[in-house]
Amino acid sequence: MNLPSRIRPGSAVRGAGVALACLSPGLLGRGRAVLASYAAGWPLSRPGLQVFVVVPDEDAEPWRGAVVPLATSGASWALVMLAATSAVRRTALPAPIAALLLGGAVTVGDSMLADLGERLKAKSAAAAAARDAEAATS
Repeated sequence: MNLPSRIRPGSAVRGAGVALACLSPGLLGRGRAVLASYAAGWPLSRPGLQVFVVVPDEDAEPWRGAVVPLATSGASWALVMLAATSAVRRTALPAPIAALLLGGAVTVGDSMLADLGERLKAKSAAAAAARDAEAATS
C-alpha cells in the first residue's frame, strides 16, 4: 500500500478533529469536534473518505449543489467517526494514544482516498478524450 503523495490540509483538520473527539469524555463533545473539523476541513480540501453523499441534479438550484453534498457527507461522516471514537475509547489503549492512532489513520486514509479519486478522475477524463478524438476522426 502506497502512502499518499502529500497530506492534504483538509485531511489533517479532519484527523485532528477525530483525535480531539477521542479525548472528549462526552458524546456531545465528540460530536461537536467531529462536525466542526469536517466543516472546517471541507473548504481546505474535499474529503477522500466519504461514507455517503447525495449529489443533486445539475439543473438544481446552485445552493443545493453546495449545501446538500456537505450536509449528507458531513452527517454520515459524523455518525461513522462517533462510532469509531466510541469504540476506540473502549479499548485498553490509553485515550491519548488511541486519539493519535485514530487521528493519524483518518488523516492518512483520507489523503490516500483523495489521491485515488484524483487518479481515477484523470484516467476517466483521458479515456473520454480518447473516445472523443476517435469519434471525431471516424
